[in-house]
Amino acid sequence: MAKTSVEAQPYSKLDEYAFRSETIESTIRSAAEYQLGLYGKNIPTKNWLVGTFFSSFVAASEQTGDAWYLQQALKWSDASEWDINNEFHADDVCPGQTYLDIWFLKGGDEKMANLKAKLEPLLDRDVIKPGELHDWEKKDKPFIGRNIWSWCDALYMAPPVYARMGKATGDARYYAQLHKLYWDSVDFLYDRDEQLFYRNSKAQTEKLKTPNGKQVFWGRGNGWVIGGLARLIPYLAEDDPMRPKYIELFNDLAYSLAKYQGGDGLWRPCVNDPEWHQMKETTGSAFFVYALAKGVNEGWLPRKYFEPVVMRGWCGLVDCVSPEGRLGWCQLVAGSPHEARAEDTKDYGVGAFILAGVEMLKFQPLEKMQAEILRPFKPRSVADDGAWTWYNDERVVFHNGVFYASYVKSDGKTALTAFGLEKMPSAHARKEMVLSSREQKDDHNNAAFLPLKDGRLLACYGTHNMTKSFYQRKLTLSQWKEAKASDEQSFEVVETKRGLSYQNLHRVEDENGRIYNFFRGNNFNPHFVFSDDEAESWSKPIQLIRIGQGNDRPYIKYASNGRNRIDLLYTDGHPRICTQNNVYHMFYSDGAFRRSDGSVIRTLEELKADPMTPEEGTLVFDGSTPNGRGWVWDLEYDSKGQPFGAFISSPSGQMGTDMRYWTARFSDGRWTCEQIAFAGSNLYPKEQHYAGGIALHPENDQEIIIAADVFPDSGKPLPKRVYQLFKGSKTSRGWTWEQLTHDPVNNHLRPVIVRGKENALFWFAGEYRRYQEYDCEIMMSMEF
Repeated sequence: MAKTSVEAQPYSKLDEYAFRSETIESTIRSAAEYQLGLYGKNIPTKNWLVGTFFSSFVAASEQTGDAWYLQQALKWSDASEWDINNEFHADDVCPGQTYLDIWFLKGGDEKMANLKAKLEPLLDRDVIKPGELHDWEKKDKPFIGRNIWSWCDALYMAPPVYARMGKATGDARYYAQLHKLYWDSVDFLYDRDEQLFYRNSKAQTEKLKTPNGKQVFWGRGNGWVIGGLARLIPYLAEDDPMRPKYIELFNDLAYSLAKYQGGDGLWRPCVNDPEWHQMKETTGSAFFVYALAKGVNEGWLPRKYFEPVVMRGWCGLVDCVSPEGRLGWCQLVAGSPHEARAEDTKDYGVGAFILAGVEMLKFQPLEKMQAEILRPFKPRSVADDGAWTWYNDERVVFHNGVFYASYVKSDGKTALTAFGLEKMPSAHARKEMVLSSREQKDDHNNAAFLPLKDGRLLACYGTHNMTKSFYQRKLTLSQWKEAKASDEQSFEVVETKRGLSYQNLHRVEDENGRIYNFFRGNNFNPHFVFSDDEAESWSKPIQLIRIGQGNDRPYIKYASNGRNRIDLLYTDGHPRICTQNNVYHMFYSDGAFRRSDGSVIRTLEELKADPMTPEEGTLVFDGSTPNGRGWVWDLEYDSKGQPFGAFISSPSGQMGTDMRYWTARFSDGRWTCEQIAFAGSNLYPKEQHYAGGIALHPENDQEIIIAADVFPDSGKPLPKRVYQLFKGSKTSRGWTWEQLTHDPVNNHLRPVIVRGKENALFWFAGEYRRYQEYDCEIMMSMEF
């Protein structure tokens, strides 16, 4: 799948113009007039091309109040004698949409008499006779969807007519036949895994491949289907038991299509392989914009999720309309993806474009754009390729007016990118820098940063159990020149078979500025080293906690005040292995590791010979209760300077399908844990306790950011269970939640709020399949 950009481009003055009601009305009118001009005096009748064109006219007349559309539709319908050709062939049935739209508006039995005479006999048919559908057929065939609506275009042409006839006549047989034919055709054409339609028989078409080895899902073909659903569903009764099934299919298509929208707002001829025919294509795109806008307007789709998709799509379409009204980039008549050119226009594309414009008038995009501009939360992409784990910190720092974020690229290289404030004068500091000389496709390997006293930035990083060393560079930074990195240095700190993981850098100023680096070392157990010379050299490794010799290993989050204290929030082990995974706390101060009450567990010297065990710390959360096993996520200090932690629990046990977010506060000599939100399910099956992520605000212990695939307050699944960011605010009534992202495609994961002067929010978003396989961007917002 081609990567879909997470960041929406800022709106422009051209967008503002395209969103004005008067622009929408004038643009669709000019497109309609241009197409009529191409027809000339003798407008074709009774075929699917012109039928699709005029299927938009009644809706346009009603929405704009422009009687011209209705007059043209009446004139054409009269010329067509309000009739269709072959009632068995879906393409020939298409003109009936316009006849019936006019009937609903103006009445008149003559407008549906021919349709009724031809379609009613089909309501009880079980057999298609030779020659009724195709001249070449020699045998009877069952009157079922896969025989009569055997190509995906048919699902636009005929089903909306059957639905309209059912409503117009009150004859329930139209609905019964519609449901029978439609869903058999779906079974014949639909790929339920890809949630897209083949043009013809799935059994035959799924064997075809694009030049890039992908299956062939035709853009306009899927446009016919979702456009047909948009034309059909409103004519089903609210209490029709089949209506939810149609809406569910509409939703599945909508979310699948949103993945493939191009940066210009449009889709390509082969919807799932934009690299095959790389030009934009407006016939399929117009149907998609129409259907998605209709879905939002009707309440079938969540508005905030699809507003950006619809608005980008509309701007892309308007950009393809020439001053005289020609809609270009229309793929010509075909049954599969083909190239399109700027000068190519077709009547069926114009019909879809007018339908899209009608829905855009209801959509009121100008108001939506203005509201979005005023919204403080403004996601923007920092790096277009990267992800991170949450056990390396600081993974983002604000230093000398610039944010520095470290991540692991999808090719396995540890890198950093700088991101300045608006006043940042130079582009040099924004260039990506690769830090690691090694490659390991693994998000565990992002760097940890620490500002040095000479103004440089220390970056330490490692590999995930692959080597026994950690690596470091010292970065010389300038807003006016490219950053420079010292040669990579390695420090071997692991002696056992299992390698090193994680880096966490903290300075204790009261110890003459000593720097500590905490990592996972021998036998997967936590270790640390320290430096008294600004990371020119490091001490021998000291084991912090000992727990077994196997796969057991505590997981730790660290926080420090930079002066005299480092706090640790940690577990017995990994929740996948440790079924009663407790959460504990200790802190380091004045040469010793201490329980929460300040009592000494080990001095630094004692620790060298006798590492601690997890339970020697202060118990924060008991993982043996029905609340389930815990796993730590973040640690900060509250407004009183006391440790303030965040972790997950898993009431669903090993499955990790129902996790919860918790906070832990230390006050009056004891820890108080509070379940604050539903966290949802795991990111992927092997790591049953990988949640979306939780970030504490370093300067405001009443605000939290979480990522979840459920609504935090109810646990109800989000649309398609795509992970979104939420902002939590503590009130006298508990936690309230505001959804920050509304993305139908990309998971938004592992937020972190920068410590220090500028508390910007960073996270990554995209397709995250596992810790060694992802296609994500690093995102940030200055406000949230």
